[in-house]
Amino acid sequence: MKFNDPNRKPRDVRHRAADLSTETPLEDHCRNDDENTPFLFSFTKGLGHGLNGLLTSTSDFVQFAVGTEVHEPNNFAATVPYRGPFPEAVLSGIDDYLKQFRRWESPTAGHAYVLEGPDPYAVTMPPAPEVGSAEFGAEMAEVYQMALSRDWAVAAFMDPSLVHKLKNADDGTDVSKACKDRIKKNNGQVADAAARLSQMRWFQGVADDNQPQLLKDRRRHGKRQTPANIFRGEGEDDWNTPFLSQFMVMGSGGPSRDPKRRASGQIQYGAQRIPQEVRVATPEQDYMTGWQEWLNVQNGMNARDAAPRPGRDPEFVEGAYRPMARMRDLATYVHDDALYQAYLNAALIMLDERFPLDPGIPYHGNAKRKFPFPGAMPGDNNRTPFALFGPPHLLTLVTEVSSRALKAVRLQKFSVHRRLRPEAAGALFHTVYSGYEPHWDDAASKPYGDSGDMDEMAAREMLAKTVAAYTFPQNPAVQGSEPVLEDILTEVRKHNDDQNNGKLKNSWLLPMAFPEGSPMHPAYGAGHATVAGACVTLLKAFFAMKKKDGTPVYVVEPGEAALVPDCGTKPEDPTIDLLSVQIDNGLTLEGELNKLMWNISNGRNIAGVHYYTDYVESALLGEAITIGILREQMLAYHPDEQVEMTVPLIVPRTLPASLLSGQTLLTEADIVSAVKINSDGSLSAA
Repeated sequence: MKFNDPNRKPRDVRHRAADLSTETPLEDHCRNDDENTPFLFSFTKGLGHGLNGLLTSTSDFVQFAVGTEVHEPNNFAATVPYRGPFPEAVLSGIDDYLKQFRRWESPTAGHAYVLEGPDPYAVTMPPAPEVGSAEFGAEMAEVYQMALSRDWAVAAFMDPSLVHKLKNADDGTDVSKACKDRIKKNNGQVADAAARLSQMRWFQGVADDNQPQLLKDRRRHGKRQTPANIFRGEGEDDWNTPFLSQFMVMGSGGPSRDPKRRASGQIQYGAQRIPQEVRVATPEQDYMTGWQEWLNVQNGMNARDAAPRPGRDPEFVEGAYRPMARMRDLATYVHDDALYQAYLNAALIMLDERFPLDPGIPYHGNAKRKFPFPGAMPGDNNRTPFALFGPPHLLTLVTEVSSRALKAVRLQKFSVHRRLRPEAAGALFHTVYSGYEPHWDDAASKPYGDSGDMDEMAAREMLAKTVAAYTFPQNPAVQGSEPVLEDILTEVRKHNDDQNNGKLKNSWLLPMAFPEGSPMHPAYGAGHATVAGACVTLLKAFFAMKKKDGTPVYVVEPGEAALVPDCGTKPEDPTIDLLSVQIDNGLTLEGELNKLMWNISNGRNIAGVHYYTDYVESALLGEAITIGILREQMLAYHPDEQVEMTVPLIVPRTLPASLLSGQTLLTEADIVSAVKINSDGSLSAA
């Protein structure tokens, strides 16, 4: 038996889809001006560093950069130097030796072609903030403050008016005084941290260049920090809400959205149930707070798999799991998650609770086009979505958009921006504060002053003009001075002193939540955030964000209660109750999906491995990737189905040229808040 549709030849459909993503010129990819010898402000982890933290050979970085700019695997393998020395190296055997080192993660993946959606070359990100700018200072102040806040209650990161309304989720009774006092105490600390960050020049509205207003807006330029918005992201509801997305806390409540099933925290996975719990990391224990420990990790040491340092506890509390009660739990979640995991969970919850699909998708109960059969009742039809437009279609797409997003962000990371990680930026502050002798506290070395080394002299000059300007001299009238950053760094020094049991008294390094620090790839863009943008965009495309009357679809209806984890009696407490708080305006589906996106993305910032711009610009990259994939898929459906999807964007913005091919009426100058993906693959403003 043969099938033939003369009007829809498979080859023609594939060619039309390819044309959608390839007929526009490729983007120009622009980095900032930070990549200069001796590459202080570039990603150099895994190359060899000397005791002063500088590259033992700047040509190593040059070879590394060249190796990332082509796809030829032999070129990278043969020319890029790898591994710096560290004293803990054990040479008992080749297998043990190799296990001690980490490898760079897919440095040339961005050059691989994709057969669906825009190629990595076709989308880009704006330059990252330069070291020395007001924006970079604010980002580092925030990351340092996040590190100091890891063991505070998640419930404390919201407006005090909500803290006062907390109840027990199981019966609606008042929480105990001890519980409320714990959260209120942390809430006061959150308020102090927000007020302190608000004094940074960037949050005060100072900028160092002529950045576009849309870019400054999404990067929080001139935005005062408060308990209601500190450490948060874009696109959530614009009234007071809890910090964690309900999709990080609740279970699936079934078609009736049963509050008790939601409060169980159990997600229905077919016939299984999976609890919304994470392993409990050892509280108040951070890493890489001493210079030699930091240096070993920069030189490629596999610190996570190494034995704990003497005097340190294991990474996790034995056998303990709990809901995400403290900020450290959020960092723990994003340490070992499958990158699309949170969005798969959200999709399963929404499917189990029968959230309505986008009305532009045919065949389901909410659809504009139902194709009724003869004699059907009004609105009835004789089929239901499954392999097409149903759960299997949606759930496989969650992973599909993730793989494309990761390739796109790998190109930005390795081949374009090569931005230093916050742990390396923290070492620059440490170097300045230690009098340009960062290893001063190392017992095996002595300060050596001006060695006459040209790279070292260049490094000191670069730091004097950039990092040192934030805090020396401490005069608010001096261009670049940030007195608040001085206060935060003083607190960091005391924190690191405690981490090292008083043995290293002068460390201004960024305390890291992970023993190994950042992954083995540059900071900008962020893999988690790009996948977050891609997956959340997919969910917003498949599910209806608004009802037929134009009102929002809600996760928590107005006047009903949202779930918030308690913080337990002690930081390591695995027995965590869920609390509830009434939200007068409710929680919209769109807002909670966007919140889920930045929960995951900023969880990486809380861990110390990313900055805010890594999150927000990467999320927009992922958003573009998914829109590009969905517009190609439109061509695979029958024209009579007239499939459409409406996608509210993360922030109002212009769209990349690679999405504006075909019959679209949009231009690169049009600022849009939502787009409609039409059945011919074109885009229009929604």
